[in-house]
Amino acid sequence: MKKLITLVLAICMVLALAACGAPAPAAPADKAETPAEPEAEGYTVNACIASEPETIDPNLVASVDGSTYTQHQFENLMKYKMIDAHPAALPAENPNVCDTEVVYGQAESYEVSEDMCTYTFKLRDDIFWSDGEPVKAGDWVYSWRRLVDPATGADYGYFLDGVVLNAAAIQNEEKKVEELGVKALDDKTLEVTLEAPCPYFIEMCAFSALVPLREDVVEGNDTWTEPENIVVNGAYKVSEWAHDSYIKMVPNEMYYDVDNLGPAEIVWHLSDSETAILSAYQNGEYDFIDSFPTDMIDTLKASGDCFINPYVGTYYLYLNCDKITDWRVRAALTLSMDRENIVTNVTQGGQVPAKGFVASGILDSTGADFSEGASELGAIFNTLAKMYPDADLTTYAGRCALAKELYDEAVEEGAWDANTTLVYNFNTSEAHKAIAEACGSDWGTVLGIKITLENQEWGTYTTGLGEHKFGVARLGWIADYNDPITYLELMTTGNSYNYGLYSDPEFDKFIADAKKMPADADRDALLYKAEEALFGEGGFPVSPVYYYTNAYCMKGLSNVGYTSMGYFFLQYAVK
Repeated sequence: MKKLITLVLAICMVLALAACGAPAPAAPADKAETPAEPEAEGYTVNACIASEPETIDPNLVASVDGSTYTQHQFENLMKYKMIDAHPAALPAENPNVCDTEVVYGQAESYEVSEDMCTYTFKLRDDIFWSDGEPVKAGDWVYSWRRLVDPATGADYGYFLDGVVLNAAAIQNEEKKVEELGVKALDDKTLEVTLEAPCPYFIEMCAFSALVPLREDVVEGNDTWTEPENIVVNGAYKVSEWAHDSYIKMVPNEMYYDVDNLGPAEIVWHLSDSETAILSAYQNGEYDFIDSFPTDMIDTLKASGDCFINPYVGTYYLYLNCDKITDWRVRAALTLSMDRENIVTNVTQGGQVPAKGFVASGILDSTGADFSEGASELGAIFNTLAKMYPDADLTTYAGRCALAKELYDEAVEEGAWDANTTLVYNFNTSEAHKAIAEACGSDWGTVLGIKITLENQEWGTYTTGLGEHKFGVARLGWIADYNDPITYLELMTTGNSYNYGLYSDPEFDKFIADAKKMPADADRDALLYKAEEALFGEGGFPVSPVYYYTNAYCMKGLSNVGYTSMGYFFLQYAVK
């Protein structure tokens, strides 16, 4: 989904790991993030980033918008903090948006054991819940246990698998949740035991699914996220939620940095109509949007409204292995998609055609971009190039030729009925529809495949993904932390995001082994091998389309934070 530090910081962290073999503590977050003086006090920031969220329960959130709401209401052991100077990682034309880095949040320090498997966090003394109760180490114990408990049914239930001790065994119902490697030594000391050294664990400690939660507030209360019930420990708190209309947040008076917060209110308007969102922005109703018709990007850039940020994410299609059972048909669909046409003439937002599943911006242990490491062709085509050395996979025409060959083989052998009509599902969006139409045109022209397009609102759509009734379905995955695992483990057997029902024991072992290895050349090689295995014989459970960029419109705001994992931060915004 969908979500921890920017490229500049990630490079620094990787180099630090390579140099010393252990994650270095981030600088303490004792300096308040002080915004510039606003023109007037008591201002409201109006933003629209998505439609009605499925939930704002941090353990259950599975989208960037839901995680953004979480980041404003809750604070983890670590947090994102704006970098004072405008960095090269973000476009210089909008100095009002600042890069972020991961620093201490609710923790004031941490220590790491010699074997790098035990982290001991000391909490700040000035952290309180919005109802005045002190934040305690046990609140993380409850939250993390709840996340991995199979009974919770969290999409991110797998997140700690292979990282925190016994998380995978608990998910597999082999151990009890009480055996998870997290314990409160006292109210201010949290101890986390890992399965093996994890180079990205500290980044995980800023992630939204791992924020603390109060057991007495959450347990047995299905409406605990409603404004009248919710208790938070972050900068802002929901005060109103008019479902399918808006979510209003106000400062949390118990937050340790409340005196330096910016807006008196942040109103998150809820809509899935890109045209209506843009109209509201142009009429002055919204200050910030990141969803609008793609054919307006050039006009909005020219007017000084639209900016494009780097974004560590991949837009891709699930190819349901239960519906499209022959890998050659899935490969043919992947090969015959004209990615260059899609990014040039459909999305028009500076996106780059995908060469693999792992997004551009994810780094290997040397600091090199993982998406560039497999070969010049990229992971999608590299294995096929070895299997079919006479095929020209450097051109779209050559890829279409191999696609037709593979597809015809499957049809002739009776592995695929050429009269089949594929159901292509997408959530309501003009952009998703345009991409679906472009793919359908390519597949019809090259392969003769017929498709039916079905769009649904987000809540219904994600439910349908879990029911696996589609033939093809779109999704985008935004990195949760800067490591290839954040993508590759999605395709392991039984993963909650493996909607295409792919299963390969050898691939599963690649990922399990990589999780136990330090960040070095051997681990890099195994992960490159794992990704290429997804796109060989028996594979192609997904068809990557492009690497994301993040286009947004903003006016009248400054001091807005951003991470290339997709979150914008408005806590200190000035209007």
